[in-house]
Amino acid sequence: MTSEPGNGRTLLEIADLVTPMTIRVAATLGIADHITAGLQTAEQLAAETDTDADALNRVLLHLVGAGILTKDGTGRYGLTGVGEQLRMDDRLHLNGGSGRPPWLDMKTAIGRAELSFVRLLDTVRTGEVAYHRHYGTTFWQDLSDESSWDDELYALAAQQIVFDGDKVAKAYDWGALGDVVDVGGGDGTLLVTLLRAHPGLRGTLVDRAAARASQTIREAGLDDRAQTIVGSFFDLLPRGAGGYILSRVQSDWCDADVRTILGRCAEAAGPGGKVFVVDEFATDEQAQADTATDLRMLVYFGGRERTRAQVRDLAGEAGLSEESIIRVGEWTIMKLTVC
Repeated sequence: MTSEPGNGRTLLEIADLVTPMTIRVAATLGIADHITAGLQTAEQLAAETDTDADALNRVLLHLVGAGILTKDGTGRYGLTGVGEQLRMDDRLHLNGGSGRPPWLDMKTAIGRAELSFVRLLDTVRTGEVAYHRHYGTTFWQDLSDESSWDDELYALAAQQIVFDGDKVAKAYDWGALGDVVDVGGGDGTLLVTLLRAHPGLRGTLVDRAAARASQTIREAGLDDRAQTIVGSFFDLLPRGAGGYILSRVQSDWCDADVRTILGRCAEAAGPGGKVFVVDEFATDEQAQADTATDLRMLVYFGGRERTRAQVRDLAGEAGLSEESIIRVGEWTIMKLTVC
């Protein structure tokens, strides 16, 4: 089998499942961390990870051939530069460098979700969510059932907000709203950031795991200006606030669900009320280029990476019109008004 000129890989090499799965096994077992700690033979690593020495050694040998590990004449394994990225320095680190991405560790929520790609054909044929077909439950139900996975996803979301949260807080006069409802507000990181930047603002956070947000608010010393409510954005929301915020929510859901979520916000805001969608919208070019992220949304949740125009159209169907757009780095604040 020959490669196309300049391509460097055959179709079989591109479609190979062996190497991706051996990398995931190594990530899940913490092989890189154990090697760094001095456990460098297959026997030592197998004893530490409670695995079969022969089977593990065969996995490690494949990773040597893949350029992830090295092996010397005494049978001791080491890490290549690429292999260093499997170390646990920061599991939630997403932007290269050291620290394995969370989707490689099969014990994590994202790592588990990645395995549902084996059901992609079912999704293509039926439109059903691959995760549900593979596990018999939804991604969100699994998070509710497994607290460590829930913690992982909330930590990841908070990490992403921290990067640009201050810019979002300064980009709009949130204080003029008087009070806001952060709908599906996670661990409260964004709401706390807004309250700190606007001393006159009050806030309510609605989330299925509101206890986590309550702790964030309490630790920030903002109990007197914020409250939390255990609830869902598919249900009735507190009415009459100056603004309703949906941050990094829309891509996790199908079109029908996004319409419902936006409709609940519009219903609570009332005629002339304000709804803010704060997100990293894909441009048309980005949507065409970042197909992997879009497929993950499809496979995990039945969601999609949407452009601003696509969200605006769904908002229109939910009784909202776009009033203004504020761009803040990679983020966009879409201000909507209830018609």
